[in-house]
Order: sequence, then structure tokens, then C-alpha cells
Amino acid sequence: MTKVRKTQAERRQQSEQGLLVAAAEVVLEHGYTGATFDRISERAGYSRGLVTLRFGSKDGLVAAMIEFLGNQLEEIYRERLETARSGREKMLDFVDVFMLRLEEDRLTRAYFVLLAGALGNLLPQARYFLEQHEKVKQLLVGLIREGMADGTLRANIDPETAALALGCFQLGVAIQHQLDPAMPLDAMRAFVRGFAGLPQPATPISPAPA
Repeated sequence: MTKVRKTQAERRQQSEQGLLVAAAEVVLEHGYTGATFDRISERAGYSRGLVTLRFGSKDGLVAAMIEFLGNQLEEIYRERLETARSGREKMLDFVDVFMLRLEEDRLTRAYFVLLAGALGNLLPQARYFLEQHEKVKQLLVGLIREGMADGTLRANIDPETAALALGCFQLGVAIQHQLDPAMPLDAMRAFVRGFAGLPQPATPISPAPA
């Protein structure tokens, strides 16, 4: 069988994703300041020079990691939302998927280690998180408006305020989970859906892309 050679663009994408996954693993093990290019290159199996070439600096690496992890989570969200029947279900599935990824995916947890490091050290990279959270907020605003339009959510709520409140809830859960990895996320998922009058979903969550 003839082996199909990857294009230069495909090889670049593969190496970049490998570096980002390795960086997330290093962040979980060594924290924000411990995520050095030497450790990342060793974990990924690439040269330190390639890390510098791809990202330029720690600032560029952090920006790329945030975008990668954010896009990964958003892709899983959208797959799950395709099966929801109402705006309310979509909104709750959004929260449900988030908590499942916290429990099952190390890369998602790395995002919040980065966030804590950026805030705790007053680093300028915090702006990247704000931009990502604004994207999540606008996605939630759309789901809330859909629920208001189909009658499954109250028509007199402010979508922007509601979306911000849900985002803050998710952020609080993520930070608490960093402090207490044994916290019962399954029970929290069940409570949120039960409080809204919906059963626990049977839909499995796809594993994060490798």
C-alpha cells in the first residue's frame, strides 16, 4: 500500500497541536510559571527551537493555548447542542458539557490553571481569557434568546445578564474543582437539570480530540 505523505500544512498543524497538548499537560504538572519551553518541548518530543518558532514567546504560547482549548470545548458544545430540542435544553446542555469536561478532560482543567496564574500574577495575558469568555457569553446569549422565543424560558429576563450569571457560575465551579478535585460534579449536574425540570441526559460526551 502506498503511504500518503502529509502536506506541509498538515505536518505544521500536527506539530502545533502536539505542542499545545504537551503545554497543557506541563501546566497541570508545574503550574503557569513552570510551563517553560524546555519542559514543553521535552514532553512533546520536539526541539525547543520549534516551540519558539511556532509561538515566539510565552505570551504567544498562552494565546494559542487559550484559543485551542476554547475552540475544542466549543466544538464539543456544538455537537451536543445539535440534539437538544429547546432553547432551555440547549442552555442546560451547555452547562452540563462544561462540568463533564472539567471532570474528564485534563486539557480543560489546564485552561483554568492558566487563568489562575494570569490573574494571580497580574499578567497581561488575562486579556486573552476575557476575550474567550466574551465569546462564551455571546453563545449563551443566543441560547437564552432561543429559549425565550420558544417559550421554555421566561420572556422577561435580560439575556446578557443571564448569560453573564451562568458564565460566572461555571467559572466558580471550575475554580472550586481546582481546589477540591473530589467535589461531586455529577451531583451538581443532576441538581442543575432537576432544578430546571429536566432529567439527566443520556447523551454521552465525545472525548476531546487528540
